[in-house]
Amino acid sequence: MEASITLRNVSKYFKKKYVLTNLTLGIEKGSTFAVIGRNGAGKSVLLRVIATYLSPDAGEVFINGKDVAEGPTLIKGAIGYLPDHDIHDVWITGRENLKVRADLLGIPKDRFEEITGPLISAFNLQEVLDQCPVTYARGTKRCLDLVQVLMGDPEILVLDEPTLGLDYRNRAALLKYLLSVKESKTIIIASNEFSEVQTFADRWIVLEYGKIRFDGTIEKMLTQVEMPFTGEIVLKKKDPALLDKIRNNGHFLSIRDLELTIQVTIGNLKEFCDILAMIPDDDIAAVKIDTLSIEEFLTRLLSDEGY
Repeated sequence: MEASITLRNVSKYFKKKYVLTNLTLGIEKGSTFAVIGRNGAGKSVLLRVIATYLSPDAGEVFINGKDVAEGPTLIKGAIGYLPDHDIHDVWITGRENLKVRADLLGIPKDRFEEITGPLISAFNLQEVLDQCPVTYARGTKRCLDLVQVLMGDPEILVLDEPTLGLDYRNRAALLKYLLSVKESKTIIIASNEFSEVQTFADRWIVLEYGKIRFDGTIEKMLTQVEMPFTGEIVLKKKDPALLDKIRNNGHFLSIRDLELTIQVTIGNLKEFCDILAMIPDDDIAAVKIDTLSIEEFLTRLLSDEGY
């Protein structure tokens, strides 16, 4: 398969300290590529280099076969980059932020509503769009930034911790979107949320001190490290009929009835979202998902790898 992104012997350093060291990798078109690692491993720097927001101090970066060092215009519009920090102006309204981004992307004014409307609805921004983001909750700000990135319909998505601050409803909305475009876009995502990226990532790398310590599929990872995933749904009132419905239709490893709490052990987040879809939003008091912590996972994996 043709490579969408290629890095050859890429290094990056700050104040003579290497953050990325001699990385070589290729990311195939139409694939979903996950980057995980401890804080300081170099994940965000790698994503900035891939998104062409940072130039490497050594090595080469190719996007769709074009050397980015020859000029950013060669890849203009090809990449949508969401960093791990806010990208909106907090002192203008959400709608004004989207209009500024639309102008930058060259979206015609008469197509603004057509393009942004479905995304605004998907990420539940209708009620706050005419308010300034300085008044938004953390997760709402993240949703606004997601819409800014997605509205340009880039062929390559580079997402750094995209679910920061999102509640379960908007996490599910993002997962649904990513699954819907999975076959048509190249997606690179850095995340410490195993329960999310294991749902759709075709390939993972683990960074440790700026070097690749693992490169492979989730199936390869699971032969080395078990990653149990548990979800809990807290209901406002007990509903035996609902529990029977979930038992008959859900795909899970186990299910426990804890009065107002339904606890399931399940294979991935998509299957958990399918269970959530069976329950009216008004009947849900809280949702919790849990898996190995990043530290537990990396300790097990790197120990097994001999690092």
